[in-house]
Amino acid sequence: MFASRLVVVVEKAVQILDDMLRASISPNEYTYTTIMHGYASLGDIGKACEYFSKVKNEGLELDIYTYEALLKACCKSGRMQSALTVIKEMTAKSIPRNTFVYNILIDGWARRGDVWEAADLMQQMRQEGVQPDIHTYTSFINACCKAGDMQRAMKAIEEMETVGIKPNVKTYTTLIHGWARASLPEKGLSFFEQMKQSGLKPDKAVYHCLMTSLLSRAAVADQDYIIMGIQRVCEEMVESGLTVDMGTAVHWSKCLRKIERTGGYLTNALQRTFPPDWSSHRTVNAASSDNENEEVSDNGDDERNSLYEIESDANDDSDFYRRR
Repeated sequence: MFASRLVVVVEKAVQILDDMLRASISPNEYTYTTIMHGYASLGDIGKACEYFSKVKNEGLELDIYTYEALLKACCKSGRMQSALTVIKEMTAKSIPRNTFVYNILIDGWARRGDVWEAADLMQQMRQEGVQPDIHTYTSFINACCKAGDMQRAMKAIEEMETVGIKPNVKTYTTLIHGWARASLPEKGLSFFEQMKQSGLKPDKAVYHCLMTSLLSRAAVADQDYIIMGIQRVCEEMVESGLTVDMGTAVHWSKCLRKIERTGGYLTNALQRTFPPDWSSHRTVNAASSDNENEEVSDNGDDERNSLYEIESDANDDSDFYRRR
């Protein structure tokens, strides 16, 4: 949904650019860079490079904002070697790396779960006197979580506290997701409570990730605090008016059938978070989940985690417009 809206916005921006050209109004580097950022957010490195070439060929200024857009396109599309080539060109032009550039690079390595490259960049920042911000730490913690290095993730949290940077909703979501990957949802539940105590309001992604991990754990281990956690999260979701999509409801119902028979108190509580048309799908869902060999897992970046993946980009596009 988010991606489709972004495509529409970028297409409108390109249409405006075409209107400018027909009206004999020459675009400047800011015009092209804005469109580059749009394509970068989509991970379309081809289009981003196309408009980067326009800036070059038309003799316009290649400044740090233009390079940031190109770097973001490289990193979002997973082309990290291309990103390193861009960095070399920036160095050759004596364009220094600022916090935003490091954020883009760390986020790029985080997407690949390469905690070593991300850690090396954090060290380079310190050596160059570039200050990490909340986006830097969140991206680095994401790299740690994807690599399964939760000890390093916790050290990053401690470092944040030392320098006076408070975790935000994305930081906590990343940690909860990391503990889910580590099959320790009780740790995620602890940070969920800590997030609320700090005055932050959990969003749909937090509830989605936490509930999926709790259900998966309860499906294989009958532990009271996990069951109580599921009940508490259910209650909060209902109070907040949150419902999940059909795909998530189907997955959660499969977990429930491994915990209790249909009609139990957990089933009744959780189904209050299901979409309104859930009842019309129950028969189909029950038939499709009768296979005794079906596996239930909360690991991997599948469709159940798509909401989290969309929201996990630590480099807010608004940074570009605020700084320009």
